[in-house]
Amino acid sequence: MGAAVGAVPAGAAHADRGPHKVTHRHQADVPKPGTTSAANRRLQKELSALGYFTGPWNGYYGPDMAQAMFAVQKVNGLKTNARWSEEVDRKIRRGWVPVARSTSGNLVEVDLQRQLLMVVRGGKVVKVFNTSGGNGKPYGGGKIATTPRGVFTVQRQVNKVEKSPLGELYRPKYFHGGYAIHGSAYVPPRPASHGCVRVSYEAMNWLWKSGSLPVGGRVWIY
Repeated sequence: MGAAVGAVPAGAAHADRGPHKVTHRHQADVPKPGTTSAANRRLQKELSALGYFTGPWNGYYGPDMAQAMFAVQKVNGLKTNARWSEEVDRKIRRGWVPVARSTSGNLVEVDLQRQLLMVVRGGKVVKVFNTSGGNGKPYGGGKIATTPRGVFTVQRQVNKVEKSPLGELYRPKYFHGGYAIHGSAYVPPRPASHGCVRVSYEAMNWLWKSGSLPVGGRVWIY
């Protein structure tokens, strides 16, 4: 089977090492949601090496790991169930990562088709997040929940939970009027917002701490 659309090998260090068969002898080595284990920690490190945001390498397969698995499954065209499988493992070992559309500069790209947010530096994707944009449904007297497309800049940011008529926005960074990239407790692997770009709380914390999305920083949504 050929490479996934919109993905490239991350390098020889992540070349395919062949199918990984699960046997009774090493069932304990299989990453499992809701558990803490060495297998989970290894998966966190493998995903992080490819640029997928996993949160801390604590061995806990919780919400942060689920977000990372959503992202890697989207990149590889797999079912988004946030669960480890031999198929997911093979894709990870092949090192598939998204390709940036930009070729220079530092910015954040949002791929609405695959619902991915990517931090890009010098034309290279350095961090990948699951995201959730506008769901396309009507709301508020005939408005449609769509995320605007185009190249924007962060106009302002609020370093706290900001309440809006449509809900709470965690540490929002506004890029177009009332539209923002913000943290949310609910970031499914599909469009679900009123038009904002949602990421997890920990992902939003990383965006603030890393300085990847400063006021004046570019946001390309396509």
